[in-house]
Amino acid sequence: MRVVRDDEVSLQRKFEDVFAVQIRDIDRIISQHFETLSNELSETARQVEDHPVDIRALLRESPQVRQIIILDHTGTVLHPDPTTELNLNEREFLHEAQELIRDRDLIHAWRADSDYDQRRQAATTGKTETAPNHPPRASEGWHVWYWGRGIHLIYWQRRVDGNVVGLLVERGRWMADLIAALPETVNQKHDKIPAASTSRFRLVDSMGDSVYEWGEYEPPEESSPLVDSAVSAPLASWRLQAVVPENLIAVQSSGIVFQLVTGIVAATVALSVLATFFWREYSREVRQASQRVSFVNQVSHELKTPLTNIRMYADLLADDLDNPDGHAGDKASDRLRVIVSESQRLSRLISNVLTFGRQQREALVLRYREVSVDELVQRVVKQFAPTLERLAITTELTLDASQTVSLDDDVVEQILVNLISNVEKYAADGGLLKISTSRTATSVTIIVADAGPGIPIAMQHAVFKPFIRVSSRLEDPAGTGIGLSIARDLARLHGGELRMTDSAKGASFCVELRASEEDRKS
Repeated sequence: MRVVRDDEVSLQRKFEDVFAVQIRDIDRIISQHFETLSNELSETARQVEDHPVDIRALLRESPQVRQIIILDHTGTVLHPDPTTELNLNEREFLHEAQELIRDRDLIHAWRADSDYDQRRQAATTGKTETAPNHPPRASEGWHVWYWGRGIHLIYWQRRVDGNVVGLLVERGRWMADLIAALPETVNQKHDKIPAASTSRFRLVDSMGDSVYEWGEYEPPEESSPLVDSAVSAPLASWRLQAVVPENLIAVQSSGIVFQLVTGIVAATVALSVLATFFWREYSREVRQASQRVSFVNQVSHELKTPLTNIRMYADLLADDLDNPDGHAGDKASDRLRVIVSESQRLSRLISNVLTFGRQQREALVLRYREVSVDELVQRVVKQFAPTLERLAITTELTLDASQTVSLDDDVVEQILVNLISNVEKYAADGGLLKISTSRTATSVTIIVADAGPGIPIAMQHAVFKPFIRVSSRLEDPAGTGIGLSIARDLARLHGGELRMTDSAKGASFCVELRASEEDRKS
């Protein structure tokens, strides 16, 4: 039928347009990420001194920078100077960068930048040439270097004296940070496009290998993408792809024809009501299935981020121990702190998933002990101390429940961990975490509050349901949507309750627990 063919062509274009918009949104996230990184590295480059001792000290303070190179305007290496005594890392870098230095790639980069500015100035003023002795302006940018495992990034900055400073960024670090900035699910923005289960997004490197993928559709090998677009600089050799099932458009087109026929046949009110009933039931089942699949994807993404960081810093720690330069101890301590912090984060996530699974299968059993709630709060906050310090979140504790009570301390700790994790993820901009405790003859109360953006009134009840998140924008932090649900169920298991309380700014959660086993039974 001609109408079917026209529908297929129209749907094909509509699909391409909608997925192209999502690809551009993702590319914008990547561009913003590297713009932020450029600003950080630009400041680091301005701090580079000419003396090797100062450069090595700066490297120790900049974990994202692997090595620093300085060239004069002719391309001669000023640092690491091969005619002087070098440490092992500097010798290895000079060996790896022989082709980069020999071909004067960094010199060509700033000269091309300068030539472009001069041509643009000539076009603006109407002049055909510029003064030959006019020195080019100071400039900076990215240079892509292919060596060993693949792409490496060098951020270069040309000084007014003509020397070029290059910062080789740690490959594992910038790749892990980039993956953490990318979304963990597909963001559906168009009511004509089917659910996220019918799409898959890929970030593909210059060798055609997938660096990161997200979306619930599992395409067969060698699937051709519906949309394939180059990533913005400095990853211009990488590509973003959107993959959908080959028969998706035909299925959707058939659905349109079916709707036309159904519209003619469905002339009676009874049939319309029946169709509505079945559609609602079907939609409910699809939503539930989609939530479960989305939960698995979100858990996978959250597991991947700390695992990536643990693996990366373990590799860096191994390099530090294999190539000591006199400051390996300081670096090793920093690496270990990150590994411990990410391991704790991983443990918290696994604990949530296991608790949620037990809730689905069977009732949880409490194990009571005599516990000081104040000491328990201090212990949990100490676990988050490195992350809170990194995010510049100030912690204020007002504790008034030091006497021991009979509680399951593991369960209460999990409630606190979930509440503080939400502050870390969603309210870090507020810069404040407040925890207070109090006790009466029959109950213990714990209040966890922040100064973040808060939760809209319309969502305050829904956030306690499994898989519900306040926002699903691409730039939002990853989350499984089960933390508050688990925390409230555990509080109720203790004969208490978890609820939101009024707060002038941010979000405030109040945990109430029965203070004695006899009261819990009443």
